[in-house]
Amino acid sequence: MKNSILQYVAPFAILAFAACNLSKEVDIILPEYDRQPVVECYLEPGKPFRLLLTQSYGFFDPFALDSSFFQKTLLQDALVTIRYNGQTDTLYNTFSIDPHPLKLFNYTGLNIVPATPGIDYELNITLPDNKGNITGHTIMLPLVPIDSIVVQFSPDTNKDTLARALTYVTDDPATKDYYRRLLNYNSLDSIPEQDFLADDRILTSTKLAFGTGYELNIGDTIYNTVCHITKDYYDYYESVQLAVIGNINPFAQPSPIKSNVIGTANPLGIFTCLVYDRRTTVIKK
Repeated sequence: MKNSILQYVAPFAILAFAACNLSKEVDIILPEYDRQPVVECYLEPGKPFRLLLTQSYGFFDPFALDSSFFQKTLLQDALVTIRYNGQTDTLYNTFSIDPHPLKLFNYTGLNIVPATPGIDYELNITLPDNKGNITGHTIMLPLVPIDSIVVQFSPDTNKDTLARALTYVTDDPATKDYYRRLLNYNSLDSIPEQDFLADDRILTSTKLAFGTGYELNIGDTIYNTVCHITKDYYDYYESVQLAVIGNINPFAQPSPIKSNVIGTANPLGIFTCLVYDRRTTVIKK
């Protein structure tokens, strides 16, 4: 039987094809990014009304932390008001800092945020130079306290100096509730060891439990924070997490930010109440 010439030619053709340089530089013209105002306003009971108003950056925009950073990033000279209980508070264009954990604001009010559950808050922002308006709405939620923090040492005799911490919260089965759980080791300014969202849809009892592994040493200090949050904030923070993942993963789909602020200024961001319980625990044998 005669052999086909392709039997001999094909392997060489494949090798030659594989050896070709198929890379080619392509210039992609991206549309100009339209920067948007970004609102971050967390109403914490017992603290002043405060708000951070900035503008977004495009993915490829230069982001230099030089002396002009605040000028390029902060949006100044806006008229900011928050209406609640039949009164209107003005937030003045004043820079302020909350040191622990570090938070920055460029609009601050004179009054303290009431802690009464059920209060409706309405945000109104008018940007200077006829650049549009921003509105938002939120409600003060009741505090969901931490019931207890239980420290357990490892049953492994080779690791019996290591402990874990279990944090228990009682959930109200009559309401749909959302939570953000944070856990910091040794300092509130440290990067959280845990920072995630949770809700009560999978609970089979009224107890909600958060835990660590057997990784804590005697003398360690842990800061447990459980925030009772609105559905708006749950959706917003989840979308922020997905957007971060999408930015670092070339195969991920872009994820839009689910804001609860709207208006002619085409804003991004969140306007919400931040109600939380925080406990500090030192690990002892």
